Amino acid sequence: MSSVPGPHHPVRAIALPMSIAPSSAPVSPEATSSLPALPRLTREMLVLTGLLQGGLVYAFVQGWLGSEPQARAPWLSLLLAVSLFAMMSALQLRDRLWWASLAVVGAVTAGLNFSVVWFMGDRWLPRIWWPWLLAQGALLLVVLAWVQALLQHRSLRHVPYASLFTHAWNNAMVIGFVTKFVGLCWSVLGLWAGLFALLKVKLFVTTFTQPLFVCLATGGMVGVGLVLARGQPKPLRMLLQLALALCKLLLPLLSLVVVLFVLFLPFTGVQSLWETRKAAPLLMGVWLWMLLFVNAVYQDGAASEEPYPAPVRALIGAALVAMPVLAGLALWAVCLRVQQYGWTHERVWAVVIAAVLLVYALGYAVMAVRSWQGPWLEGVQRLNPAMSWLVLALLVLLHTPLLDPYRLGAASQRERLRQSTAPVSLADLDSLRWDHGRHGLPALQSLQSEARFATGEVAQWLAQVLVATERMTRAPRPEAPPQPLAGHLELAPGHERPAQDWWAAIETPPLRDHLAHCPREDVRCLVLQLPLERQGPPLPLVCRLGGYTTSCQVFGPQAQGGWKRVGQLAWGGLSSEGRAQLAQAVQEGQLSVQTPRWNDVVVTGAQDLPAGRLRD
Repeated sequence: MSSVPGPHHPVRAIALPMSIAPSSAPVSPEATSSLPALPRLTREMLVLTGLLQGGLVYAFVQGWLGSEPQARAPWLSLLLAVSLFAMMSALQLRDRLWWASLAVVGAVTAGLNFSVVWFMGDRWLPRIWWPWLLAQGALLLVVLAWVQALLQHRSLRHVPYASLFTHAWNNAMVIGFVTKFVGLCWSVLGLWAGLFALLKVKLFVTTFTQPLFVCLATGGMVGVGLVLARGQPKPLRMLLQLALALCKLLLPLLSLVVVLFVLFLPFTGVQSLWETRKAAPLLMGVWLWMLLFVNAVYQDGAASEEPYPAPVRALIGAALVAMPVLAGLALWAVCLRVQQYGWTHERVWAVVIAAVLLVYALGYAVMAVRSWQGPWLEGVQRLNPAMSWLVLALLVLLHTPLLDPYRLGAASQRERLRQSTAPVSLADLDSLRWDHGRHGLPALQSLQSEARFATGEVAQWLAQVLVATERMTRAPRPEAPPQPLAGHLELAPGHERPAQDWWAAIETPPLRDHLAHCPREDVRCLVLQLPLERQGPPLPLVCRLGGYTTSCQVFGPQAQGGWKRVGQLAWGGLSSEGRAQLAQAVQEGQLSVQTPRWNDVVVTGAQDLPAGRLRD
């Protein structure tokens, strides 16, 4: 979640309809001076640091510095985070302020990494580690823009907003370029190895897949990519101008969608939102895109001309005024889940993110109202930096014992089990033990003194989970009972109904798994019977209509009784007219069997070789 939104300097005009093109104001001196050329020593340092980074990653992966994940993961994460941060921010290697900033960032990052390991307790829990890596990336991206502004202005007291968004958007372009550059380099190496593999030369395939080569080569590619991206700001500036123009073109469309959605709410109600179980992430995603587009258009606020005609500005203003409704609905949706099922670490994060987005939405709504009698979105330059500090504080606190989401989740789920009148299951106890890091075991132990957990089957489950070394059940996921397939299958005209035991067989795995698409609303399944075997009764087929192709699952009897899937009939290479003709034939039951004129030719005694078939 970017908290220092804002693009580069005011970009030059790109011809677009409806006066949506960015202002053609000249590039400001502030923006020009914010991207100085890299000294030669710094460029060399970037490449060498990339190679060293790759070598150290190889050492960690090979277990040279510890074999346990709890020992390797924090050091590997710290290495990558600090080294990449240094490579993104380095200008003058003799700058003491840069070294001091790097030391502070390294110390804070190290503390947070080991704090997350402490959350896990005595076991390695990837479901705790991977979310931390995402949060660490967001944290460092926000800090990076502030550190770059600090190195430029030598103080954080009076950092111009133009400097912050210049660095923020430039960093996004650099990361995107380096990612594509590394991908292209590996594509070339893949072609290299593939070409020589055609000549039976396996040397390059073997070399390019060695872990040491992969680590060193990737590190070197990252270093060279950063030299190209940071040492040549003009090409990136052109890409940035194109990206900003695209955002400017899409903002009115997204604003129209938001306004129409809010206008429809009084007629549809909000109950349908809660039934989807995905309303919160979708609503938050819409606001994040809106936030990105608005800041791409606003830029640094220095443009002398309005970015849109008055009607378009009014539409965008109406969408911004309506955004607190969407953000509030997202927060409401998350809170309903908390009320129903208690806190978990995921819901703690969801509430925090939704609350931050609601504050953002309220701030932009106020600025949109003020824009009706003043400059467009005046106040962005104050709101965005302030919100970035709030986001930084929350990202740090959520990874310390002060606001530990796993502690909050364990306490909530423990109380939920204590007070609930519903029967306690083994999955409930298992979830409390393993889903909350180091806090799960103490929470589970505290239930031993409760009367409902001291007798019967629940007491046995509790004792088993307390001494277990791994999860005893899968994480519970309530699912609706499967619908009978018979109600979703139609008998094609002119075809007899298959035997009753076949209908019973397709209701159970593994046959049901091959027909899992039939209950979907956009799919139609028809049952036919065709004599596919030269000797034997007709075999049942279930043909799927819908999607890009039409295919049929073929079933046959087993020698010991029951049914099995024989294979699949598919028609490939059909034109759109051919696909329509085939679908119509299946619906009318107009399929028949054609015996081939020529027999296949096989190699005697070689069952692994495919048969030869005579073709015209």
